[in-house]
Amino acid sequence: MLNAGGAFSGFWEWCAQNGVVSKKLFIRQSMQGLMPLLSLHADQPIGAGDVVLSVPYLSTLNAQTVRGDLRPVAVPSIRVMCRFLQRRGVDISTARALWLASCLACATRLVAQGHEVGFAPLLSSSLLPKLPSPFVEAYVGGYPAISDALAGVADEPVRRAYLKDFETQVRSQLRATHAILRFNQRRHPSRIPLTLLPTVDELCAAYRTVLQRSVMLPVDCVPSSPGDLADLLEEKQGIDVLPSLVPGIDIIRSPTGYPPVTSVAGNSSGTPIAGDESNAANCSLHTCVQSDFISPGTRRRVLLETEPLSNRRVVVCSTKEIKVGEELFLSYGS
Repeated sequence: MLNAGGAFSGFWEWCAQNGVVSKKLFIRQSMQGLMPLLSLHADQPIGAGDVVLSVPYLSTLNAQTVRGDLRPVAVPSIRVMCRFLQRRGVDISTARALWLASCLACATRLVAQGHEVGFAPLLSSSLLPKLPSPFVEAYVGGYPAISDALAGVADEPVRRAYLKDFETQVRSQLRATHAILRFNQRRHPSRIPLTLLPTVDELCAAYRTVLQRSVMLPVDCVPSSPGDLADLLEEKQGIDVLPSLVPGIDIIRSPTGYPPVTSVAGNSSGTPIAGDESNAANCSLHTCVQSDFISPGTRRRVLLETEPLSNRRVVVCSTKEIKVGEELFLSYGS
């Protein structure tokens, strides 16, 4: 049961309509300097080993699931964009992340102009607040992929040099991405009005969201169960992965980021209190195939899949008991 109150009511309603199921949870907003933070908390006691959150793979946003009418008209196909960016030295994983950022930026434009977008509730300013630069030392902790890359670097000048080089690289990649969006619009001016094209700044803001929140999922949501996703990616290092936004799950923070947010037990408003709880991971991430049982006497399992990927799910399980008000943490293993 999802907590459906406050600024995130539209998000929870969308989740319920799209097959997302969970324990009672609530989202808390906080600030770390200029960095807006979202955190996911338990609104009921959760036992060790319980399924905390289960999301259908087709409700995630990535290069495989944002298709057909879901793909904003201003965004070229994933194949076209990746080919364009790879010719300019961008690796395939980054190209897919830039394509996803383009979808976010273009979809946000569509919503602002009154057009219908299937995942519009995922684009609210409450869920996607404006983020500061990931290349400033004070905010690196809010971007797990970047902070992980700097984890073993203690020398301050080296860290600054790394961030500066990374910033230069990302700016170049964003310019190239905006160029392919402009080219696509010029090819189809009657179908793609110029007003649907995001600015470079809007594209940059969307890419920061992808950098901060995306989860690497295997193509086709290859099942990791009974092990967790980190084990699967470690065992099959050549497996193809997609940067993905997973509703609800992508709000769960890594324990390597900013300090944990604690709140009064049972207080869904998220009023902070002083606390000394460890921010070690208390959840694990899995991919699996949903199955149904027939013939209860034998418990014979039959996998029901009416369309490709329809029964694939991304699941969070608790690894220990979680108290009311306690924040959920995941070690993503990436």
